Formats: sequence, C-alpha cells, structure tokens
Amino acid sequence: MLMSASNIDCFASLTLKERVAWFWEWFSASAERFHEAIEAHQCAELQPETSQAVDRWLPHMAWVYGPGENKTGHSLTLSGEGTLPKQFVAEYWLSQAPKLEGWSFYAARQPSANFDAITLRLEKEHETFKPIEFWIFPYVNEEAEKIDITVWHPSIKRLPEKARFMALFLMLDELLGEHGTQNWIGEIKFSEDALRKSVPIGELREVINDLQGMEGWRKHPPTETYSTYHLKDQSRHGLRSDTVAGSSRFFQLLGDYFAADGPCKHPLADLGVDLVFVSIPMEHFRRGSEVNGRSEIEEDLIKALQAEASGISLGGATGHENCYIDLALYDGEQSLKVVKKVLRKHRVPTRTKIHFFTSDHGREVILV
Repeated sequence: MLMSASNIDCFASLTLKERVAWFWEWFSASAERFHEAIEAHQCAELQPETSQAVDRWLPHMAWVYGPGENKTGHSLTLSGEGTLPKQFVAEYWLSQAPKLEGWSFYAARQPSANFDAITLRLEKEHETFKPIEFWIFPYVNEEAEKIDITVWHPSIKRLPEKARFMALFLMLDELLGEHGTQNWIGEIKFSEDALRKSVPIGELREVINDLQGMEGWRKHPPTETYSTYHLKDQSRHGLRSDTVAGSSRFFQLLGDYFAADGPCKHPLADLGVDLVFVSIPMEHFRRGSEVNGRSEIEEDLIKALQAEASGISLGGATGHENCYIDLALYDGEQSLKVVKKVLRKHRVPTRTKIHFFTSDHGREVILV
C-alpha cells in the first residue's frame, strides 16, 4: 500500500532506508504507466507527480527522465547536483533500485548522447543556450590532474555571474556527466572577449580522452574518493583534538566539526541520515597495530551495515587517545543496533562511545 499523509504521523521521522523503500514502492506501482507516457511523448505530464514524490520522500534531490542504457527503454536519474553528501544519498537510492522492465536508473547525471542538438533554458533570465555558443581555452593543471578552462559566451556581458556559471555547469554536465564535470574540470574563468585558439566546448571530450591516454590519470566517482589528512597538535582540547592522521571520503564534514568546535550543522537535513563517529580507546589495540586494528573493526562494520542496507563507512582516524571510525547511518536506531553489535563482538572497552557529528542531536553520546 502506498503511504499517504493520513497513515504516517510525521514524514520527518522517516529514516533514509524507509524513505527509499517507500519511493521504490511508489515508482514500481507507476513504472508501466510512466513508460507508456514517455513513449507517447507525454513526459512533461509526469513532472508534477514525480516532483511531488521526490519532494516527499527525498527532499532537496534533483531528478530527470532520459534514455535507457544503450538507448533501450527509459531512465530515471536521481542527482545530488554535484553536492557530495547528496551524492551519497543518490548512490544508496540506486543500490536499492528494483529491476523493472524497460527502465534504467542512475545516481548521477549522464552525458548527453546527442550533445550538439541540445538547448538549455534558464527561465528566470529568459535565456537559451546552445553548445556551439560556448567557446573555451583549456589548459592542463598537472598538479591537480584537472583541466582549467577559460570560457567565452556571447551573453557574458549581460548575464549576472551566478546565471553564467549555472548555464555553464548545466552544459558541462550534459557533455561530461555529473561525475565527469567534478572529476575533470578545475578552475573556471570567463573572458569578455572571444579567445584566440579557443575551441567549441564539445571538443572537451576529445581533450580528456587524449589526456587520459597520455597521462594515465584515472578518475573515480566522488563518493569513492578518499582524502588523507594529518593534523598538527591542536590548541583545543575537545573530542578528536588528539587526532594524528586519518582518511575520509567526506572531509568537509570533519572540517565543519572542527570549525564548530563540536557538533555542526547537518548537511543532509530532512533525509533521515545520521552522521556519527565511534571513539575507541587506544588501550584496546596492540601497540604498533592501532591502524590495522581499527581497520579490522571498520571492515566488520562495513559488512554488517551493507548486509542490512543501513549505512556506510566514511573513513577513520588514529589519535593519541582514541581511534575513530566515521559512519553515515541510514536506518536510525536499527543502524545503531548493528554498530553496537559489531563493537561488542570485538570486545571494545566500556569507554567506547558513539558520537554525532551534527548539532540536531546536541552533544548526545551513545554508550556501547
């Protein structure tokens, strides 16, 4: 039965796992009808119904219908629009997708198969944009392993900067896909004059292909890219101030936590995700094997959370007093039960605790 406002007390209390399950129940019940509507060139008529469902279950996420894999059938894409925490949500949504005849699903905007023919429109500015209008001068940033670009467009002098960048990024996503834009495009500058030796923006694909062949640079989805970090001795004495080094695929969360001197603003409000970290006293680990010991616990947590489709690891760190494991939990109390079960299996000390990164839980601490 499809959930409605009359048989649920509060949408805000739903976990991400529950939200995604309800979304897929709704979509599965409608998939055949939606497929027929798109076949009849009535895709625009699906917009209100789809927007209502996404706003209800997965607020702040973007979506789009498009061609299916290998141009067979149709597709639905849920996009985090280049925002990493929302991209984690999209990846989870995709991992729970059912197999439906005639449908493909994506967790990021895909490159357009017919890029040269597209037309983009910014309603607020009453402007339309075509690929041939964008001319770029690309130059390779070897240190960052990205391509910096200088861009010219005929509307550049009359468009405000925000609209300029919005149009450009929409065009880049159509050309390279959401992940391609993030992985390959570095610094962007706009030029008010047409550039000598510039090329149409569509040639960026060829530039990237040539660069991959020459340099061997390999790119991974942003959600799978880890940053390593080392912290100097901290003047502050709060939790995690003892951190020496670690790795994270959501480094901005750590930065926000340190900047706030504790719990920070939630980057995924209204989506039912808990961002937590486990602190395990160093006394639990054999001297010299702290990193390996932490990794063993982290691997068990990853397997257990994956088995229940209830969360992911974001990384971890080693400190003078504690080891830390960072997690995104997708099923509220049920996810916490999974985490506690794994920690107890490893017989961690009684001073082991689960802390929340975000201020919506205050400074709540959960004992293991």
